[in-house]
Amino acid sequence: MMNGGAADTPRAFVKEVKRIVIKVGTAVVTRGDGRLALGRLGALCEQIKELNYQQYEVIVVTSGAVGLGRQRLKYRKLVNSSFADLQKPQVDLDGKACAAVGQNCIMALYDTLFSQLDVTSAQLLVTDSDFRDKDFRKQLKHTLESLLSLRVVPIINENDADSSGIFWDNDSLAALLALELKADLLVLLSDVEGLYSGPPSDPESKLIRTYIERVHLGGITFGDKSRVGRGGMTAKVKAAVMAAKAGVPVIITSGFDPESIVKVLQGDDVGTLFHRDAHLWVKTKEAGARDMAVAARECSRRLQALSSEDRKKILLDIANALEANEKVIKVENDADVAAAEQAGMEKALIARLALKPGKARQCCC
Repeated sequence: MMNGGAADTPRAFVKEVKRIVIKVGTAVVTRGDGRLALGRLGALCEQIKELNYQQYEVIVVTSGAVGLGRQRLKYRKLVNSSFADLQKPQVDLDGKACAAVGQNCIMALYDTLFSQLDVTSAQLLVTDSDFRDKDFRKQLKHTLESLLSLRVVPIINENDADSSGIFWDNDSLAALLALELKADLLVLLSDVEGLYSGPPSDPESKLIRTYIERVHLGGITFGDKSRVGRGGMTAKVKAAVMAAKAGVPVIITSGFDPESIVKVLQGDDVGTLFHRDAHLWVKTKEAGARDMAVAARECSRRLQALSSEDRKKILLDIANALEANEKVIKVENDADVAAAEQAGMEKALIARLALKPGKARQCCC
């Protein structure tokens, strides 16, 4: 098993990973001109072959069918069009028709690549209505378990040709499958290294190694959606948060790296990790006396710059909040007093710390 760099780090859990769901984004499957990225797909299949050899259970959720189908149908339409037809306004191709053609194309490619590596693959298409059915999910899980026991690599895609779109994107489909199959890890392959604090093209943006909701929620500026596909990074983060909260760790990393999966399973610090216990790994920064003094001075200056009416309104709002939350404040204060007594603080200090009934109301007067 691959666990070279995972010891005593937040990614140490990868040593226990056996079942992994890998979602391959459209931007990974295709090049900038819309054609197949054969080199990237070949490298991915080689990594999966190595994982299969090492007894990992690998499930692939792939995108790209609609894009590939659209490219092929555009070519076919061009070949069959007269010069007069080309002068007319061009109508967008039907997405479901593109999906029907593209699913055949992409599965044929996976089958060819895996066959060259002596790996057997299988195709499964699911729709939104299917996934609402508890019996279907049970049958799907049974089928996948059977395939995995035979060392077959299941390749799953939403059946866009016959779907009304509960998933909206394959990231949410991958997350749902990871939960249903009780996977040990979900890897979302993208065209960037992971989740950034801002658009990846912005030099000021920083790669977030571990996503912590209370730290990063609301503080991330997402860039433009992927040039292809439906989801983009916003959809990946949403799916990753959902899966992580339910107990399946998620790593968003680059599908352009020919060893991305291997590095993840070695515990290397690549991509962005989403984990249910991530908030426990970050030490709370204690504010020093100087920091508090500087903050108090800055707030005092801001307060003095306000008009007397604004300052009066602020104070009244604070007074009203204190009165409204008096019971809650008292409960929290009792806990602080108990902690102080247990720590052996002097009685005089504890007396000053304790809030007597009605003291919050007196502070408001």
